Parts: sequence; structure tokens; C-alpha cells
Amino acid sequence: KDQNGSIYYVTKNSWGTDRNNNDGYLNMSQAFMRLNTIAIMVHKDAIPKSLRKKLGL
Repeated sequence: KDQNGSIYYVTKNSWGTDRNNNDGYLNMSQAFMRLNTIAIMVHKDAIPKSLRKKLGL
């Protein structure tokens, strides 16, 4: 969260590491993510075991 209470996500930039000063990572606001995200991919180990079991992963 920032000083105004806005939530940000650290996201990996698929364009490479030379487009910003953060080694290829960006901070995206929750509002931006909700508006512009169609899908999010995470490694299965990042999903809690109970949910993985329900999803059959």
C-alpha cells in the first residue's frame, strides 16, 4: 500500500529488463490490474495446497 492506501502489485515485465530501472519489475495499482487484466498466471506452488487439491493440480 502507498501513503494513500492504494494497493499495488509487483509484476514481472515481459518486455525485458532494459525498459525500466527495476530489473524488469513494475508496480501496478490494483485499480489498473482490475481494469486491464484478462488472466494472471502463477506457478502452481504459489497456490495453497487446499486450493490445488480442489482444482486437481
